[in-house]
Amino acid sequence: MKRTVIYIIVVIVLIGAVLTTRNLSKKNNVVQETVTEKVAYVPVEVESIKKDTIGKEISLNGKVFANEEVMVIPQMPGTVVSKNVNLGDYVRKGDVLFVLKQDDILRSIEQASNSLQTAKIQYETTRERYLDALLALERTKSLYEAGAVSKSQLEQAEMAASDKSLQTAEIQVRQAEKAYDQASSALDNTLVIAPISGVISSLSAIESQLVSSAQPVATIIDIDKVSLQFDVAENMINRLYIGQEVTVDIPSSLEGELKGKIDFISTAADARTQLYKVKVNITNKDHRIKPGMSGSIKFNIESRQDVLVVRSRAIIDSEGEKLVYVVEDEKAVQKEVVLGLDTGLYIEVKEGLKEGDVVIIKGQQYVVEGQSVKVVRGE
Repeated sequence: MKRTVIYIIVVIVLIGAVLTTRNLSKKNNVVQETVTEKVAYVPVEVESIKKDTIGKEISLNGKVFANEEVMVIPQMPGTVVSKNVNLGDYVRKGDVLFVLKQDDILRSIEQASNSLQTAKIQYETTRERYLDALLALERTKSLYEAGAVSKSQLEQAEMAASDKSLQTAEIQVRQAEKAYDQASSALDNTLVIAPISGVISSLSAIESQLVSSAQPVATIIDIDKVSLQFDVAENMINRLYIGQEVTVDIPSSLEGELKGKIDFISTAADARTQLYKVKVNITNKDHRIKPGMSGSIKFNIESRQDVLVVRSRAIIDSEGEKLVYVVEDEKAVQKEVVLGLDTGLYIEVKEGLKEGDVVIIKGQQYVVEGQSVKVVRGE
C-alpha cells in the first residue's frame, strides 16, 4: 500500500514537470515569434531625388579695410584756436575741422589791401596824365606843322606822351593784387578742411596747440563702403575676375551673410608670400562693419544647373562601385550610380537614378537588397 502511494506521487510529479516544460516552450516560441516580427524591417530616413543647381564652394579668410583713408595735414603751421570735431565724428567733405590763429594774417591782408588800393589810385592818376599828354602831343604836332613851335618842343611833347609810366603803374597794380591774393590764400589755409567725407578715426590736435604743416592732425576713413582683402594662391587666382559676385560673412558685424563684388585683383604676387592680393567691395551704410574685423568670402569655382542631386551621405562605396538604396514597395533596392560634381553636401547624379526616386540617406548601412524597410523620417 505504501509503495503504491509513492508510485502515484512520482507519476504526478513527472506529469507536472512535462506540462511545465511544454508551457515554457510555448511561451518561448511566442516571444521568439514576437521578436522576429519586431525585427522584420529596418527603420530608415529617406529623401526624394530632385533636380537642383549646385556649386563647389571655396572659402577664403581676410581682413576689413576702409574704402579710403586720408591723413589731414594743415597747409601751414599755426596755433589751433578752434576745434570743431571729436574722435568718431562723421564729417563731410569741406567741413571745417580746425581753425588756426589768424591775427598776423589778417594784418597782412589789411596791409596788402591798402597797398592794392594805393597802386590802383596811382595807376588812375598816371593814366589821366598819359591821356592828357596824348592830347597835348596832338596839338603840338599841329602847331609844329604850322611852324608855330620848334622841333625840340615836339620832341618834349612826345616824351611826355610815353606810356612807360603807365606800364610801370600797371605792373605795380598786378604785384599788389598778387600780394593780396597770397594773403587771402594764407587766411584760407588757417581753416583745416575735411578732404573727404568719413569718420574721424584719429585726432591729435587740441586747442592752443601749435601744429606743423608736416604732421597729420587727424585721420578720416570712408567706411560707407569697405573692402575685405585676402590673399589667393596661384592655382586659384585665374578662377576669379573683376566684378565677380561673392558671399561675404563678417561675424563681428552681426550682419549675417552679405553680397559683395571683386573690385581688385593684383597682377603680380607678393614677393614675400607669393600670394595675390584680392579686394571685395561691400556696401556699409550702417557702418556696422569696422576696419580690422575678420571675415570670409565664399564663391563657386564650379557649378551645375538643373541636375539630379543626392546627399553625399547616401552614397556607399563598394569595391570601387558607387551604390545607393532606394525604397520601392517598402523594400530596399540597390542602385549603382554614376556621379559628377561633389560639393561635399550634395553630389550630382549622372546615371542610375531618376527624379522622384526615394533614396535612403540614413540607415542604408544596415540593409541588403530586398530588405523590408520602414520610413521613419523624410519623404
